[in-house]
Parts: sequence; structure tokens; C-alpha cells
Amino acid sequence: MTARAVMRGTVLALALAAVVWGALRPAGQLRIGTPTAERHAPPLVLPDDRGGVFDLVTQHGKAVLVTFGYTRCPDVCPTTLAFLQDAISRLGPDAARVCVVFVTLDPGQDTPSVLKDYLSAFPPEPIGLSGTPEAVANAARAWGVTWRRTENGFIDHSEVVVVVGPDGRERLRFGFAQLGDAAAVAHDVESVLHDG
Repeated sequence: MTARAVMRGTVLALALAAVVWGALRPAGQLRIGTPTAERHAPPLVLPDDRGGVFDLVTQHGKAVLVTFGYTRCPDVCPTTLAFLQDAISRLGPDAARVCVVFVTLDPGQDTPSVLKDYLSAFPPEPIGLSGTPEAVANAARAWGVTWRRTENGFIDHSEVVVVVGPDGRERLRFGFAQLGDAAAVAHDVESVLHDG
């Protein structure tokens, strides 16, 4: 069995576990994300895939969902983006106040045009961020993301989505297994939007 097959099996098992957990959790317990200490979010200033520079502080008033990955990721990254797409589609008018940011861990491969093309498959289109390898590495460390390049050219990385509230403070984190319950993720994001 190849490493890629093992990874696919693991991803599918985690997604199934998230769905089962969501179905079995007690009624009334609606939040699925892991609350954080609500510290100010780390700085995030990197070139974007739209020809500009993204700065997190300019997103005041929105819920910003930050995740790290890379476009050649075979399973976890596209599944994460699809889960977020599903959750945001459930927000109705509040969806306009949500911004998804995808920071590449492979800036040599993921040029702005590659990022833009890849992310266009996940409307509402996330903002793709890149930069120098050093800038990307610094951002990943600041946001608590670990990664390593494997011998076959893939990147093993922690998968987390950090939710930054309209006030610029970290509010929640979703691990990959938590993202499969789109209704609960949507509820949490909506709660962040309305709590400030």
C-alpha cells in the first residue's frame, strides 16, 4: 500500500468520524470548533493571488478563516476547502462577511496564478497568499502550523482552520475532523460574526 493510499484512507476515516460524531452529539450542543484564548491574531501580511498584498488588519468587521496548505495536496487541502465552501453556503447573507484565506506552504510551486486557478474551484473564492519561503515559514510558525517536505515531494502538514473574529482576535480553531459537520461549522462562524 502506498503512502498516498494510506493518506486517502486516513482522510476518509476522519471525515466519516466527523459526520458520525456530529450525528451522535447531544442536542443543544451546537458548537464544534475548539475555542481559543481569544488573543489578537498573529500578523498576516503576504502577497495575494490578486496582484496586491493581503493584510489581516484590513478585514475588520469580517470573520476570517485562515488555513495553510498547497495546491498539489492530494486530499486534505481540497477536502478542507470543500468543507468550508459547504459551511459558508449555509450562512445566507452573513456569507458576505466571511473571508477564507489559504496560505501556501509551497511558494516555489504555488505562484499567484496557480493559486488563483486552484482556488477558483471553491466559491466564494478564497484569497490565496504566498511570499518568500522565509516569509511563509514565519507566518506558518506564528499561526501554529507545522510541516515538512517528504521524499516524494509532498508536504506533510498540520491541518487547522483558525477563525479570526470581526475584532481581529482568534476565536476558534477547527481541526480537520471537526470540519465535516457543515451545519455546526456554519453555526460557529455565525456565532463569531454576531458576538463581535
